[in-house]
Amino acid sequence: MKLILIIPIFLAAISLSGQTKSLPLSGKSDTSRTTMDKIILPLVDLSEIEVTAYGTPGQLKAAAGSISVIPGERLENSATNIASSLNSVPGIVMQEGSLGTIKLTLRGIGSRYPYGTKKIKLFFGDIPMFSAEGEATFDDINPEYISRVEVLRGPASSIYGSSLGGTMILYPQRSPYNREEFKLISSAGSFGYFKNGLTWSKGTPKSNLVLSFSGIETDGYRQNSQYSRQSFFVNYQQSFNNRLSGNLIVSGSKIRAQIPSSIDSASLFSNPRNAASSWLKTKGYEHPDRLFAGYNLHYKTASNWDNSASVFLNSRQTEENRPFNFLNEADLTYGGRGSSQHSQKIGATTLHFIAGTNFFFENVKSLLSANPGGKGVKGAMVSDGRESLYQTDIFAQLEAHYRRISIVGGLNFNRSGFRFTDLTPTDTLNQSGNYHFASILAPRLSFTWNPINELYIYTSVNKGFSVPSLSETLSPLGLINREIKPEKAWCFEGGSRVSLFDHATFIDLAYYYMRVTDLIVPKRVAEEVYVGMNAGSSLHRGLELSVNQWIFGKENNGSSGNYSLMANVNYASNRYNFQNFTADNINYSGKKLPGMPDQSVSGSLNLKTPFGCYARFELNKSGRIPLNDLNSGYSKSWLVMNLTGGFIFSAFKHLSFDAALKINNLTDEKYASMIVVNAPGSAKLSPRYYYPGLPRWLTCTVVISYHK
Repeated sequence: MKLILIIPIFLAAISLSGQTKSLPLSGKSDTSRTTMDKIILPLVDLSEIEVTAYGTPGQLKAAAGSISVIPGERLENSATNIASSLNSVPGIVMQEGSLGTIKLTLRGIGSRYPYGTKKIKLFFGDIPMFSAEGEATFDDINPEYISRVEVLRGPASSIYGSSLGGTMILYPQRSPYNREEFKLISSAGSFGYFKNGLTWSKGTPKSNLVLSFSGIETDGYRQNSQYSRQSFFVNYQQSFNNRLSGNLIVSGSKIRAQIPSSIDSASLFSNPRNAASSWLKTKGYEHPDRLFAGYNLHYKTASNWDNSASVFLNSRQTEENRPFNFLNEADLTYGGRGSSQHSQKIGATTLHFIAGTNFFFENVKSLLSANPGGKGVKGAMVSDGRESLYQTDIFAQLEAHYRRISIVGGLNFNRSGFRFTDLTPTDTLNQSGNYHFASILAPRLSFTWNPINELYIYTSVNKGFSVPSLSETLSPLGLINREIKPEKAWCFEGGSRVSLFDHATFIDLAYYYMRVTDLIVPKRVAEEVYVGMNAGSSLHRGLELSVNQWIFGKENNGSSGNYSLMANVNYASNRYNFQNFTADNINYSGKKLPGMPDQSVSGSLNLKTPFGCYARFELNKSGRIPLNDLNSGYSKSWLVMNLTGGFIFSAFKHLSFDAALKINNLTDEKYASMIVVNAPGSAKLSPRYYYPGLPRWLTCTVVISYHK
C-alpha cells in the first residue's frame, strides 16, 4: 500500500514531461499565478520582510530586539516537522534523538533538561499553544501547516508573557485569495520512510479554509525505532463584516513511536544501530494522542482600537513503556488571551499602545505501574496523582516613534501556583496540598536608533522568568516541593541590522548578557527520575550573527528568464557557565553548562533557474558539547551537509508538479544528534550520553497541485 500512491505520481510526472512548460518566477502578488509559482517564490529578501511579533507591524530591520524569521520556502525543506528548519536561527540548538524525541534550547535555557523543549512559549498566530509551565511540542507540526515562523530570542516580550528562552509564533498557512486548490505530497526515503499528505484550500472574499491530512511512517535506522504518525490540520478564517472576523484552528495527531534510547560512546562508533539493551528488552515505546483547538475573535472599533480575544484547549493522552515502569498520563491545558491596541499620531510622534492578559490552567493525571523485570508487561500500580498548575499575567506596552528614534516600554505582572492531589489508595499518607509562587513583575525597555538609512541600532533590558515544571514541584517521595521557586533573569542586549550594496547584503548582529538566578536544575535521583531544585545561578553570554547575501539575481528576483542565487549564514558563539552552584558537596561554579556547544554554524545556498530547476545546499556545524556538570567529557564537534535538487513544471492549465531529491548527511558524518546530559554510569556500565545521528540517507518527494 505504501507504494500505491508513490509510483503513480512518478509515472504521471514522466508521462506528462513532454507537455510541460517552465513557470515564471514572478515576485508580484498575482492571483492568476499557479500553485507551483507559489512554491517557487522569489528568494526571501530579509531587508524588506515585515514582522508582527512585537505587536506592531514593521520591517524586520527596525525591530526593537532580537528576532528571526523563517519564511515558508525554508520550511519546505523540513520533511517530517518544522524542528529541523529552526536550526537556521542563531541561538537555537535543535537536537533530535528520533522522530519522537526532539529537544530545542534557545540561548542555553533548558539545556540541562534531558528531553523535551522547556521555557519557550509557542503561539499559533494569536492563539497560545504551550503548557502552563512553558513546554512546547514540535514533533507533530507539519511544515505544510505553516506560512512562516517568527522567533523572539530571549526574555524580550512583555505582551506574550515573559519566558527565559523566548517566544515562537507560527503563522498558519492560508489559501491564496479567490482560489481553490488541491495539493498532494508524497515522499519515500531510506529506512522505510514514507509520507503522504493531502491539502485542500479555498479562499473567498469572506472566508479562507485550509484542510490538511498527513501520514508518516518509518522503520527507523536503529533497533526498536519504528515510528508512525497520522495528523490533521484545520484553519478557518471568517470575515463577518468590515470590523469583525474570527479564526478557528484545530489540529490533532496520533503517534506510535518506539524508543531506542541513548547509548554509550563505544556503541556510538561501533554499533550505532543498536538500541539500549534495557529498552530493547522491554520494547519501549510512547503512544501520545494530541488534540489542539483554538479560536480567535478580532474586532476593530470605529475609533481604531484593535481588540482580540482567544481561547484554546490542548489535550494529550499518552502511555510510555519504560524499563523501570509504565507511565499513563492525561494532560489538559486550557486558557485564553485578550488584548487591545491603539495607534495615534501626535505631531511627529507616533504612539502605539497594547494591553491585555494571558491565562493558563493545566491539569495532569499521572499513573505509574510496575514493569517487573523490565519485560514490558504492566504490573501493579505504584502511584496515582493529579496535579494542577495555573498561570495568569497582565501586560501593557507603549511604543513611541519620533523621526529616527523608537522607544518601547513594557510591563508584565504574573501570578502562578499549583495543587497536588494524592490519589494513591495503597498508602495511608495523604500528600495532597497546594502552593502559590510569589508574584513577579517583569519590565522591558528598548531603544532603537536609525542614524542613517538602512542602519538600525538597538539596545534593551528585559526581565524574564520561568515557573517550575509539574514534575519539579514534587519531591522524590511525591511530597510537594515547597522550596522550589521560579527561575528569574535580567537580560541586557544590544545589536544592529544593516542593509548594504542596494540591499544585496543584510547583516543582523546581536550580543546578550543574561544572569539566571534561582536556577532550577533537574537532579537525577534514579534512572529517568528527576527532581527540581534551585541551585545558585548561571551566566549566559553570547554573540549571534546572521547574514543574507545575494550573489546574483536580486535585480530581477523571480522574473521569468533569470537566475537567482542567495547565501545565508548564521553563527552563534555561546558562553554559558554556572555561578555559585554546589551540589552533593561538589562546587561546579565556573563550569560550562552541559548540553550546549560553545559555537554553532548553519548556512545555505539557494539557486533558482528560469526553466524550473532549483537546488539548495545546507550545512549545520556544532562545536564540542560538555556531557555533564563536571565537564569531565565532551562530545566531538561535527559538520552535516544536505543537498536538494528539484524540478518544477506545469502540465495543462491547472495542474503543476514539483519533484525533488534530497541527500541528507551528504558526507556520511558519524556524530551524536542528541546528548542526554548527566547520564548515570557505574563501575560496570558506561554512561549512555548519546543518540546517534542518521548516516547518509535519501528522500524523494513529489508534489502535485490542482487549482481552479
